[in-house]
Amino acid sequence: MQPCNRCGLIDLHLVHDRRWHTLRHLPVAGRATRLVWRKRLLACIEGCGTFVERTPSIAPGAVWTRAAARAAVAMSEANVPVDTIRKHFGVGWNTVMRAVLVAAEQVTTVSPIRVGIDETVMTTGRLTRRRREFLTALVCLDTSLVVAVAQGRDKRSATALLAEHAPDAEVVACDLFSGFKSAADSLEDAVVVADVFHLVRLGLHALDEVRRRRQQQIHGHRGHKDDPLFRLRRVLRVGQERLDETVVAKIFDRLREADTDDEVAAAWVAVDLLRKMYAAPDRDTAHRRLVVFYEWAVAVDVTEVTRLARTIDTWQDEVLAFFDTRASNAPTESANVKIKSIRRAARGFRNCGNYAARIRLHAGQPRRVPTTTRIRSYSFATAA
Repeated sequence: MQPCNRCGLIDLHLVHDRRWHTLRHLPVAGRATRLVWRKRLLACIEGCGTFVERTPSIAPGAVWTRAAARAAVAMSEANVPVDTIRKHFGVGWNTVMRAVLVAAEQVTTVSPIRVGIDETVMTTGRLTRRRREFLTALVCLDTSLVVAVAQGRDKRSATALLAEHAPDAEVVACDLFSGFKSAADSLEDAVVVADVFHLVRLGLHALDEVRRRRQQQIHGHRGHKDDPLFRLRRVLRVGQERLDETVVAKIFDRLREADTDDEVAAAWVAVDLLRKMYAAPDRDTAHRRLVVFYEWAVAVDVTEVTRLARTIDTWQDEVLAFFDTRASNAPTESANVKIKSIRRAARGFRNCGNYAARIRLHAGQPRRVPTTTRIRSYSFATAA
């Protein structure tokens, strides 16, 4: 029995023991053990007063142990929903979320040199009257970890993220969004890089637009399964460098039969020239191949290809900066997959602060993979 807080006497009088403290511990042997601690109200025989019995493992007023709180945070790092965690430990939702928020504040923050910036949907607004809301994420390109997130998808939110968390960034990779480019230009020595994936996807989108427009002009309806252009829709998205020469020749023959004006074939060649530009070994070679792409766009005079060439000409410095830095937004897209998995597991978020805390725990720190002890040695001789 613990001594009195004032006089230090050990002889205490038990007033009552009707207060119970419910705890939930880690699963043991696949089963969740539920232990109950009886909290007693004690009184000193010298008249010093009454006080409640305490234990170092449980903070005053807490409803679970510190070990249980750490276990709940570990489950949140593994992208387990908060509702599932609170059912597992037998506590309230707010109790688990408070532990998650405290743990998220303790995540080590870094100031990266190479960053990527991209947006993701926070609230779709499809089934409710709420507006569609976005979240802008700042990702370290060297570690693929989320540095910070901010609500919104505009220049102001991106500028605040870069100024606060990456003021010394030297490389900023982004998609073809002018708001992100303007935010990156606010940094003094940062080099803005247009992402390779988004640019090639923009070219494929222009190719699909040409194919759909010619489909309507030739047949008067959208593509059916027996229409020649519709049957070629998938193979046209494959790079010509991945196909044999005979296969490429057959595709061009089928395109000439389906589209006598050769607009779809011209758009396919334009996308292939764009791909070849990114396969260049250095910046000068890429610039020469980009000029060839411009000349082809002027020669064929297809509306969608011309619009694509104008867009690339506007972003030409950022496109060619790829060959100086070799930076892409691939780590950012990888982090976005984790961010979306958090929203999917939680069935959506309405509070940006709670969403940001879950992101920092799950995607903002390296995954701690537990090491296992080898039971027995392994050799190829014994395996054979």
